[in-house]
Amino acid sequence: MNYKRNKTDILKDRLIPAIGAIIVFIVSFSVLYLGDNVGLSDNGDFRRVLITNNISYADDTDYYYLFKQDYVMELENDDTVFAAMRSAWQTNAKEDIYSSPHFLVIKISKELNVIANALHHRPFTHYNIAYMAVLYIFMLSVAAWAVFAFVADMRLRIKTAVFVMFIFIFCDAGYLLYFNSFYGEPLQYTALLMLVAFGMLIYKRPSVPKAIGFFVSLYFFAGAKLANIPYSLIVAVLGILIAIMRKDRLFKIGVDVSALVCIVAICGLYTSIPDWMNRDTTYQAVFFGITKNSATPERDLSELGVDEKYAVLAGTHAYMDEDEYPIDISSSEFERDFYDKVDKKDIAVFYMRHPIRLVSELCTAIENSAYIRPPVVGNSATVPMELTNKFSLWSRLRVALPFLYAPWVIFMVFAAVTGYMIFMDVFYIHNHKIETPQRRYMICALNILILGLWINLILPILCNGEGDIAKHMFLFTNCIDILFVVCILGIITVPPKNIVRSAVAVAVLTGIFYIHMPRRTVKFGTLNGNRIEWSVQERYSDGSMLLVTKNCIGYMPFDASSNDWETSELRAWLGGDFLEEFSEQELERIQECVNYVPLTYSARDRAESGDHAHYWNFTRELVNDMGDAAYRRSVKDRVYIPTLEMMEDIDHAGSYWILCPYTSNEYMNRFMNYDGFILHTDCSAEKGVRAVLKIK
Repeated sequence: MNYKRNKTDILKDRLIPAIGAIIVFIVSFSVLYLGDNVGLSDNGDFRRVLITNNISYADDTDYYYLFKQDYVMELENDDTVFAAMRSAWQTNAKEDIYSSPHFLVIKISKELNVIANALHHRPFTHYNIAYMAVLYIFMLSVAAWAVFAFVADMRLRIKTAVFVMFIFIFCDAGYLLYFNSFYGEPLQYTALLMLVAFGMLIYKRPSVPKAIGFFVSLYFFAGAKLANIPYSLIVAVLGILIAIMRKDRLFKIGVDVSALVCIVAICGLYTSIPDWMNRDTTYQAVFFGITKNSATPERDLSELGVDEKYAVLAGTHAYMDEDEYPIDISSSEFERDFYDKVDKKDIAVFYMRHPIRLVSELCTAIENSAYIRPPVVGNSATVPMELTNKFSLWSRLRVALPFLYAPWVIFMVFAAVTGYMIFMDVFYIHNHKIETPQRRYMICALNILILGLWINLILPILCNGEGDIAKHMFLFTNCIDILFVVCILGIITVPPKNIVRSAVAVAVLTGIFYIHMPRRTVKFGTLNGNRIEWSVQERYSDGSMLLVTKNCIGYMPFDASSNDWETSELRAWLGGDFLEEFSEQELERIQECVNYVPLTYSARDRAESGDHAHYWNFTRELVNDMGDAAYRRSVKDRVYIPTLEMMEDIDHAGSYWILCPYTSNEYMNRFMNYDGFILHTDCSAEKGVRAVLKIK
């Protein structure tokens, strides 16, 4: 009887993880392809990947803002299926390329496309990105299987919690949308989860195949984003300690050989990094990082060993048009004076000498880690810059939990876990003779985890400054979510009364961020027969007040086709029909205001001031960063909409237009989202309107 029951339990322990992995596959596939297909649009990073792998757009219209499903493969020979498959595996040797396992995934997806094209009688050159997404979904499912297998023999509430959180958090559209793109993040994400999962299985039942799976996952993780290489090398070296988990010689040899091969392969990735990539990221780290908001850019450059005359480049980034730079950065003189003198080591030393500057930059990075998916790119294949809500509950909840991206909370948590790690290390050193292999393995894993949290927070700033910082914080966001899951599991395993206490603590911590002093309100003017309630945004010494409607007074497009405020339909309505029901006395009290409105790059010839397009940032604190130096034009209005200068202090009651075009084109405008972050969309979309005026 007992034998049969134990055999049944073993069968369940093997079957349930497999069923869970299948559910993960089905959910992930449904998120991307059930209903309208969704993915991520290009932000410019696709180009080097497409060229290297001989792929081009089938339709390159608005690829910056629309998700593209179909592409074209360039094949040297497509006479037969086998000839097409050989051609599909080729790499563009004419380009200055780098090695990456990301390309291996793309090549496999190309082979799958060739086979599918042959079966469906399509041209061999047709490429559907879905075949690459399926590969990522399969990798995610493997990671899910390993995680579920680790908890298979644990208590039911733990197994249930792990399954629910994996589906809820790690299958969220914020993560899965990357699968339908040519970014390196999906490989990084799936490889990270596989790395963690194999590490868990090794702890439970160590074996050579699991160790090989661990190091293969680590190689894919390192190559997905070349910035991961330093951390991956550390993990690979420490990974040799897996050998302590078993005493048999064959296991130790298998681990040592796997680790050595992994280290050599990762070093090979590092040597393949092209010079242009190092140059661009170094430029970003200095001029769009160290000197960007510095009060003394000349002194900063001098400390880096760079001529002070290049301080005029402070605030510029490596991907501007040539005519936007005040000097020629492609000249041999700049090559000699900057690129030959500065590298990442110099940048790290600079921040070590200026820790407060580093903390300030890290705060900016943390605040930009709120969104999982990059808010600068669209998800829809038909509507520019549309953000899908398919299976996005965790994405939205994550933004609603500010402690997950509040700098002071993150630093406090990191300090606590780092202190705990140091205590554990000291304890281990004093008691290493009595520690079990499992205990040593756990301490090593803890060191890797905490070290990874710090490295993934600091490295984006050291390597790329604030350039595209929200996207570069993707790995940090992954790590915070994993840490969050670990904390939730820790809470679940404690007695019920402690679960209640922990839940109350989380609720209180979240509530702290929503405490604010209510603004004074006044009633002024009439709309549709109702008095309009305004919040007092600012008081002036002469007794006048700046007012903004407490809530949205309506929903309408910014304009049918243009993001130019001066000619917009919204401006015409606010200056005309909106004021029709105001009394003569009220109209006399409204003062005319002058606002400096940002201009698009194409309209820079109309600018009265500024030397660059307004840089994009979606946090309220930084949305007006370097706004005073952007292309701007003065406009006089009696009634207008919230300006960039108001964003840091204004409440986010709803989702409404703000006075700022998206400067990369002429048909998108920015708006305050319901979650308090600044996004952009087509100006013909309907958003809320909050009027602003100044009264005597």
